[in-house]
Amino acid sequence: MPELPDVEVFRKTIDDKTIGKSINDYTIHVKDLVGSSRQKLNKIRGHKINSTQRRGKYCFLEIEDFDWLVLHFGMTGSVSYYEDDEEEPEYSAFSFQFKDKGHLSVISKRKLGKIEACKSPDAFAEENDIGTDALELSQDEFLELLDKKRGGIKGALMDQSLLSGIGNIYSDEILIQARLHPKMNLSKIDEKKRKELYTKMNEVLKKAIEVQADPSKLPKNYLIPVRNEGDSCPYCEGKVKKIKISGRGCYICPSCQKK
Repeated sequence: MPELPDVEVFRKTIDDKTIGKSINDYTIHVKDLVGSSRQKLNKIRGHKINSTQRRGKYCFLEIEDFDWLVLHFGMTGSVSYYEDDEEEPEYSAFSFQFKDKGHLSVISKRKLGKIEACKSPDAFAEENDIGTDALELSQDEFLELLDKKRGGIKGALMDQSLLSGIGNIYSDEILIQARLHPKMNLSKIDEKKRKELYTKMNEVLKKAIEVQADPSKLPKNYLIPVRNEGDSCPYCEGKVKKIKISGRGCYICPSCQKK
């Protein structure tokens, strides 16, 4: 599932290619993805995309004289901007047609995710119990959130109501860089280590955005490019191991991340 860095790359694509463009029409290819009525969506015709925002894994489009559209990308979702009709990407689930003949498609191979209208990003977040964006948290706010949470550290990082944007892949990266085992109970992690975790979280997410969320462009000391069981740990001579936590497969280095 696209996580914060992926969605930020999508948001920047939308921002770069569509801000100020007037929507001529739209096409729904996968009905189940659209959570608003056609009567509501028809109001976007003839209006411009004014701005974009991101909160965690959600991307928001401010439409002139409308409200906002919220995009959630589900599994393997993405966006694509193109000029000609025949360039429409495979698995396009929803597409905008602009008056200058440009197009923006929301791609969903697995037909998951959601596109719907909302009053504002803040209102949507409150209604759906979405926590503060992971990159918007101060260190003090991060520490305060962890104080309120119980259980394992990986679960805390992935709790979208606590802080939003981090999923299975980037939590693995953040934890190996902080040298924390994903099953480590929060009660066993002292303040110094929590501050280090905050620093690593920001470094990892910002670096991923910098390289357009392309794993092949991440530094050599990152786990994500070698996130396979049996591969060599990027930090030591150990081997990457796959374990299960709450039914999810995650990857660790047993040498670097002592339980």
